[in-house]
Amino acid sequence: MKHTKSLVAVISVILFLSVLLLCANTVFSVSKVEIEYTLSSAQAYEDAEKLHNALNEKFVGENILFLREENVRSQFDGYPYLNVTGVEKQYPDTVKLFVEEKLEVFALVRQGENAPVYAMADKQGNILRESSTNQNNVDGGENVSIEGLTYSAQKGFQGDAHFQTAIDLFTKAAEKMGSVRGCFTRLQISSNAVRTVFTLYTREGVYIEIDNPAQATDEKITSALNLFLSLKDNEKLYGYITVLEVSGRVTTTYTPRG
Repeated sequence: MKHTKSLVAVISVILFLSVLLLCANTVFSVSKVEIEYTLSSAQAYEDAEKLHNALNEKFVGENILFLREENVRSQFDGYPYLNVTGVEKQYPDTVKLFVEEKLEVFALVRQGENAPVYAMADKQGNILRESSTNQNNVDGGENVSIEGLTYSAQKGFQGDAHFQTAIDLFTKAAEKMGSVRGCFTRLQISSNAVRTVFTLYTREGVYIEIDNPAQATDEKITSALNLFLSLKDNEKLYGYITVLEVSGRVTTTYTPRG
């Protein structure tokens, strides 16, 4: 009799847990995926619509309790312009994503078979697309071209030792100047076994030559831009700024041109 009561108790517990699990699957089943966008280009809007459909197809009906954020983020792999900045589970049945567009800032130049090829990149150096023309996908203007990087089929531009230095330089410049595209037109990289020089062209006309930019990058670009901002408006139209490091000290000079 005691064994019978124990068996009944076990079966009751199993039935209770089964009902509880069934209710949990019903109550916590994902019914919709919501996305809050910050987008600018037609391409990003098109990608966002495709992605939204794919996410609904993938996750609607899944148990939200066991939904893993990394599984959601992995769905963005085929959409280079979209960056997920947040994933929220809104119980009992909604997954909400926050998505922003990776905006084109740079055009990394390499020589194609018959003409230059431009690899459009965002502010962090993520390659978004390649094009035969340097034309921003939002406003139609030119992105800041970066010339002199080497390109490899295996690693792309990231195989160049100067790639990250260029991105670091522009990141610091943006802190000082705001819009990189609004202030600069081109970066020319010249390098040999002895010396590397970054030549940065401003929209006003002055250009900035930075010697050995991989060393003290932040200090050198900040010093150059401080001098640039101190120039009179007419002085910004011509001449060049030279940034050198002598005996461990960064020196910056402005030389007018006739």
